[in-house]
Amino acid sequence: MKIINYYMAAVFVLLLMGCSSNIAIDEDMATLKGFGKVYIPQANDQPLTLGVTLTDEDFRIGYSAYYAGIKNAEQPISVSFTPDESLVEAYNLENEVDYEFLPPTSFSLSQTTATIDPGQRSTPVFDVVVNPKDQLEPFKPYLLPIRLTAEGTPVNEALQTLYVEVIASFGPGEVPRQKVLSLGSGQELLIPFTEEQLIVRDATGALQLYSADEGRFGDAKAIGQGWGGFNHIFYFTPNRIVAIATDVFQYQVDAAGNFGDSRTIGWGWNIFDRVIPYQHYLIGVRPDGLTTAYPYSEFGDLDGGNIRDLAADWNRYIHLFAYGDSLLGIQEDGTLWQIPMGETGMPQQRVQLGSGWDMYESVVALGDDLLAMDAAGDVWRYEFDVRGLWPLKANQ
Repeated sequence: MKIINYYMAAVFVLLLMGCSSNIAIDEDMATLKGFGKVYIPQANDQPLTLGVTLTDEDFRIGYSAYYAGIKNAEQPISVSFTPDESLVEAYNLENEVDYEFLPPTSFSLSQTTATIDPGQRSTPVFDVVVNPKDQLEPFKPYLLPIRLTAEGTPVNEALQTLYVEVIASFGPGEVPRQKVLSLGSGQELLIPFTEEQLIVRDATGALQLYSADEGRFGDAKAIGQGWGGFNHIFYFTPNRIVAIATDVFQYQVDAAGNFGDSRTIGWGWNIFDRVIPYQHYLIGVRPDGLTTAYPYSEFGDLDGGNIRDLAADWNRYIHLFAYGDSLLGIQEDGTLWQIPMGETGMPQQRVQLGSGWDMYESVVALGDDLLAMDAAGDVWRYEFDVRGLWPLKANQ
């Protein structure tokens, strides 16, 4: 915005000059305001993000230098672009982040020196070229500060350094996964339970509790019968299971899967095709896509007087579930989307995180990981991270 204002001011000054030859320009004041200085225009957006995949492909992002003079450059302006590892620590402290410097063997600058020629205002746009194969770790945040210097011309310190954020993801069809459970076909529902525990409803309506050891799930423990009449079942920490058919039932449960008292807390929920637990809400999605959030208190009560609509088109998702402060949705075409919910619990602009997820019958979150069940009843664990991309199928 500041740069735009400078341009508008410069245009205004030039118009005045065209109207009168008696206009005097205070060049010292112009320099103070940013005129007569060089800068990196791409540094207006910090950091500039470059998403890469761990393949042999080269990934590029542009940088250049610009002269913000009242007139075009009258003399050649020599500039240099230098990667500066020393700036990473200061950036981390100032922004409360934890970047590592982008490994020097993983990138190159297509040009480290250039000239803004007389009569011109900028250099060409050059490329940062990143080749991440065998160089970067997946989902680790890297930072590349590129610092501009100029000979004989002042530099706008606010836009002197371009910070490039690099996040590496796996290539299409190369996303690692671990088989953690084999259920066989006919399994109906995965229900994330306490940390590293999973409840499965089988085709008979029985609930089976599985506990994980070093990531893999062991033998099942039967914890309930007759649960086949419920359309939705999910766990609320620390000790509740909610089951929904037409009405909403709440069951007390301990960490071993033993059930206690139960009560009805809602009625008429068969209007929803899908119900999702999210923090202190139950979110219902109607067949037409209208999606409504119902506050669900720590005491296990639904607050029907403070409901609010969240979206009108969430019937587009065949799977929808909570993940941290977001929802993750999978569309029929297999694309995976993150829907940040914001501090107010209202959905923000969604971001695509992956593709090929239509290969699974069910996908749920367990802690930070995703569990996905295929048609054969095999359950696969993905060590998930929303900072990356998750393309499960190889490019055709």
